[in-house]
Amino acid sequence: MFVGSTKNKGMRGEELARLHLKKDGYKILESNFNTRIGEIDIVAKDHDFLVFVEVKIASSSRFGNPLGWIPEWKQRRIIKVSQVYIKNRGAYNRPVRFDVVAIEESGRICHIKDAFRPRGEVFV
Repeated sequence: MFVGSTKNKGMRGEELARLHLKKDGYKILESNFNTRIGEIDIVAKDHDFLVFVEVKIASSSRFGNPLGWIPEWKQRRIIKVSQVYIKNRGAYNRPVRFDVVAIEESGRICHIKDAFRPRGEVFV
């Protein structure tokens, strides 16, 4: 299912993740929000929640734990980038959630809502 360069695999995975989220009623606000700190794959709205989504592509048919694919340092980076997004878009006073969408080579999707939370950091 995922052939070609790593970049192409990532783009295809993000496309599948967006389709999955839309099917579940999410409104996609932005894809690939970039800052000098890092990037967030998908920013979406789920009811009142502003949702920052990390997309992961499984490189084998064995899923494992998708959360294990996002080390704590990466979680902190995503949180920092989300703060930049909130500041730049004036999206204060909205509940925020961090989700992970993992996609297996077969196309099976594992969506983990509220996959991680800020720990001890002051959040915007």
